Amino acid sequence: MRAPLTPIKAFLVDATTLGKAGDATSADDPHLSQWLAVAQAAERLAELRPPQRGEYATILRGTVLSLRAERPTQIEGDGRTPTDDVSKLGERLRLEAEDMERAGCFELALTTVSSVCQMLARGSVTARLLATAHLGRVTRQIGELSSAADCYTTVTTAGLAVNDGPVAAHGFIGLGNVAHARGNRPDQKTYYLRALALAAKGSPVELSAHQGLMVTANQQGELADALLHGWCVHDLALPDSEVQLETLINLANTALNGSFYEASLAGFDYVIQRTTLSRIRLPAIGGGIKAAGLRRIHERVDQLEQLGRAEVRRAALPLESAAFFFSAAEARRSLGDNASVASLIAASLELADTFGFHELRVRAQNLVDARPAAVPATPSALELWTYESDPLIQNGIDRLAALSHA
Repeated sequence: MRAPLTPIKAFLVDATTLGKAGDATSADDPHLSQWLAVAQAAERLAELRPPQRGEYATILRGTVLSLRAERPTQIEGDGRTPTDDVSKLGERLRLEAEDMERAGCFELALTTVSSVCQMLARGSVTARLLATAHLGRVTRQIGELSSAADCYTTVTTAGLAVNDGPVAAHGFIGLGNVAHARGNRPDQKTYYLRALALAAKGSPVELSAHQGLMVTANQQGELADALLHGWCVHDLALPDSEVQLETLINLANTALNGSFYEASLAGFDYVIQRTTLSRIRLPAIGGGIKAAGLRRIHERVDQLEQLGRAEVRRAALPLESAAFFFSAAEARRSLGDNASVASLIAASLELADTFGFHELRVRAQNLVDARPAAVPATPSALELWTYESDPLIQNGIDRLAALSHA
């Protein structure tokens, strides 16, 4: 893994990236200034000896780190909470890092979580492994898949060695996500099944495993299994939480793969309207533009392409950006707008080649080589039969379509 930037350099990179979304720089954003202070504090904490660290942490709680009751998303998940001060401090810093991630400030997040890992090197094994899993997530989001896989493998190996299945499950989820980005479907399914077997019941990791298995079922054309896993996650998640919105994206993709375009578009639109997070909005916009193209809704394709390009400019998310450009190209091909396809494919291929998104590159190249084909705007007799003959499929599609009235 490349060395993280210093806090001030990370701040400047993230401020520049976010500033591309508008005319004014984001360097004066109070959130960025706060996160710079957090990253600097984390770096300092990693350098200090334990006695000095406690004194410095006391100062931070009254200035840089305000009191917050919540915990980061990557926790044990089976009822345990940190008992020692350094583990608690690590979680508090990771909570700030997650806010950075949500805003697209991945360099500050990388710097902060790297310092947390260093700080926890001789602390609780559980806290250290969870911070390592968090580091894997950050590196994966900036496209460093090999580094992310190394982090996740560390978590699974060490977690299993100490018989901590719920923690090891975090690593298997991460490895499944890396396999998904690389297009390795057999490994993808294996890792998600391992995570599901080890995760604490009702935990966020169990939900993530169901999500991963739903994505896998989608890729393999297993409509009923995809709906089963998807609505299970949806019903256990908090309303309009990140988990639930990401699940709705997957459910909408399930409907899209099954040629239920209207229900699919309803799901994507629901997500777009309810989040400002680029890592969630970009996949929803990409799915929505493809569904709109298949439904021949020209105006909606135009709107979603503009919306997606704006998200790409303000977020350093190479995989999600490459996928959006590919989906936009598919939408334009569906509309017969072949003149626009080439530039969109080129944008997708550039990112795919740079970051090693092999499956996406193959799909993009196949789109270049394929002849334009007529796409029906209404379900075929086979699709209607599938819908009417399976109550599970019918219920799942109807619930998704109902979101257009929510």
